[in-house]
Amino acid sequence: MKKFNSKIVFTALAVLFTASCTNVEDVYIEKPTSDVIYSETFQNGLGDFKAVNVFGDQVWTYNSSGYAIMTGYANSTNYANEDWLISPEIDLTNIASAYFSFDYVMRYSNDPANDATVWILADQAYSPDTLPNVSQWVKLDLKPFVDPGSWTFSNSNDISLNDFVGKKIRIAFRYISSATKAGTWEIKNFTVKKGTAKVVESNDGSEEKPFTVKEAIQNQAGASAWVKGYIVGYIWSGTQNNYVFSADTCTQATNIILADTNDLSALYVSKILAVQLPAGVVRDSLNLKDHKDKFGKNVTLYGSLTKYFGIGGLKSVSYYKLEDGTSGGTKPVKAIFSETFANSKGDFTIVDVTKVSVLPNIWAHDASYKCMKATAFDNPTNYESESWLISPTINLSGVTNPVMVFDYVTRYFANPATDATIQVSENYQGGDPRSTTWTQIPYPFTNMSSWTFVTTNPIDLSAFANKNIRIAFKYTSTSTKAGTWEIKNLVIY
Repeated sequence: MKKFNSKIVFTALAVLFTASCTNVEDVYIEKPTSDVIYSETFQNGLGDFKAVNVFGDQVWTYNSSGYAIMTGYANSTNYANEDWLISPEIDLTNIASAYFSFDYVMRYSNDPANDATVWILADQAYSPDTLPNVSQWVKLDLKPFVDPGSWTFSNSNDISLNDFVGKKIRIAFRYISSATKAGTWEIKNFTVKKGTAKVVESNDGSEEKPFTVKEAIQNQAGASAWVKGYIVGYIWSGTQNNYVFSADTCTQATNIILADTNDLSALYVSKILAVQLPAGVVRDSLNLKDHKDKFGKNVTLYGSLTKYFGIGGLKSVSYYKLEDGTSGGTKPVKAIFSETFANSKGDFTIVDVTKVSVLPNIWAHDASYKCMKATAFDNPTNYESESWLISPTINLSGVTNPVMVFDYVTRYFANPATDATIQVSENYQGGDPRSTTWTQIPYPFTNMSSWTFVTTNPIDLSAFANKNIRIAFKYTSTSTKAGTWEIKNLVIY
């Protein structure tokens, strides 16, 4: 049996190297490999990068632990900021192909897709003493950074610069925060290299491409997902959590530990996933108290990616599938389209038809409740408004009876049935939604008495079978009454 206690003491050995040289200044020069065009580790400072403050009192700084850091959170308060960390000019004029990468942590952001972005300035004169002109910069289309639930750095993977070869460029990290929510972004080991970016096939947490344990630990935002790994033990809760990599002494049935390997010598607390076994079929089938034979087995689970026992976790597990084909629980319906809104608005777009300038937005992402929220009430005033939250194109080809469900809250409307409506279009291409044809899908929304989310009944979309559609959530209000509409966990199947 291999047993670990969460209180681990690490002892470090320090080795001192000294060298002397006559009549030569003692300078350590790191000789880059031939394919490195530019690099900055941020180990000793910001190097030749420039911190440019657009507004707000906080700025990009250097942390002595060896990384660049920006946060608008200070003294237990969120502050509005826009700050850029801009590289020196990087010469790609004689380069056939190139890419860059960096290590990062992004945590507590309101909307990572907009709050932490990467930009390129190509063949444009720029003085670091001036504010960036966004119209001259190109925003890279990257997958939004995900809060991993810990301060462990992740790698960005290779990002291609082939669209900019033959040019002189600058690369910038743009940070945004608000007085409502201010995340923290840490960056180190920035490198630009010659060559072709390696395409990393990442899993998406679907049944076909379940997350590994490592990926599950990096995606602790509360979303539901499939995770695959080996059952390698259990957690005994007490004054301190004991992580037990064995089944021999297990006398509890409420949790198991999952890892990417069943090699016990390679297991560490930072590399395991704590799995909650709710009462029912999943617990009865997988717990190590009653099923010692499940130890070391490979299993795929469906649940919610949420911290458990203070580490990366998978909770509310509703379905399992063992490597021998044995399965049980309630299998989730395979989605044609889904968006949790846990981290951002995803690929949805927001179009404000009517909005007074005093309101910064109507539809907006709410990081606290991991949903999209619409309201035109700014205490104590109600404002007249019309705002649309519009999906990307959804392909229903080959689907004969599609239905939609989502979780919602509707409160304080004059008439929710008319002020919070679901709209479907077969020809919307963007811009003002009033310029195209929409079909309203009736749903009996009512003013609810609490902020507890409820799930809709299945909403019939069979009228749009075998078509490409856009779905919109249309919010309206008046100067007399402005309700609040919250939406999350949208699924079409």
